[in-house]
Amino acid sequence: MSVFDRFQNQTRIQAALEMWTALSVGSRTSLEPTGTDLPVVKGPDGVPFIPGSSIKGAVRSLAERILRTWDKRPDVWACDPFADPCISADHKERLLQEAEAEAEYSNQTEHIFSNKVWDASCTACRLFGSPWFASRVAFKDAFPLNGDELPAVTQIRDGVGIDRDLGAARTGIKYDFEVVAPGARFRLEILAENLEDWELGFLLTVLRFWEEGDLALGGKVTRGPGWGKLVNLQLERVDTNTLLDYMFQRQQASVKADTFIEKLRERIADTLKPNGEENNA
Repeated sequence: MSVFDRFQNQTRIQAALEMWTALSVGSRTSLEPTGTDLPVVKGPDGVPFIPGSSIKGAVRSLAERILRTWDKRPDVWACDPFADPCISADHKERLLQEAEAEAEYSNQTEHIFSNKVWDASCTACRLFGSPWFASRVAFKDAFPLNGDELPAVTQIRDGVGIDRDLGAARTGIKYDFEVVAPGARFRLEILAENLEDWELGFLLTVLRFWEEGDLALGGKVTRGPGWGKLVNLQLERVDTNTLLDYMFQRQQASVKADTFIEKLRERIADTLKPNGEENNA
């Protein structure tokens, strides 16, 4: 059965991203004759924004590092999606052949195959998607909240190429790049669908790194840009018990992050305990 074939729950996570430093989320080379070498991403109205793909990439990268630290297969772990994916193309073909053999002449091949792929997938791919499953966590583009309050929304900065032998700027390798000015605030919104309580707790734990200012976003983060924090994080949730209220009255229940983080703590405590040892936490 597909994880998407029925509505189980949906959680809306909203927060404001306050940038302490500049933000470098680059687009392709500018087509303007006097444009910068590396412009920031802008909408049709010329206002810069943060693509949801950039936000998802930063969050998934940190989530994968945490999961690899725990590395308790098959419960909580993360594959290397490029060097060693949890389901390679060859592995997928083997699972399909197994599903066809088990289904014989019934019409259950797709159902059996879907379950096999799900069981073989790592925690990160189950949450954030893979070539075989769509992501259950959607990251919306983030647009500025205070563009009118900034003296300038974007700035142009200079960069130089460094000669690795001399340790100094190399002649003839100068470029410039555009950044969103420090102090910008963005509206962040994430939709998580059909997550188990502990999975939502894990996502919220990753976001707590961002609330503490410990997650960088965009490019050039090792030389200044990309640092900020999440503030005013709020959760609204709809599940099977409140679905009708949401459909007819647009009512969502506010929930507390700690409720789901506690579910994660219980899950990890149970998963990481030695085999045969009782969990007294």
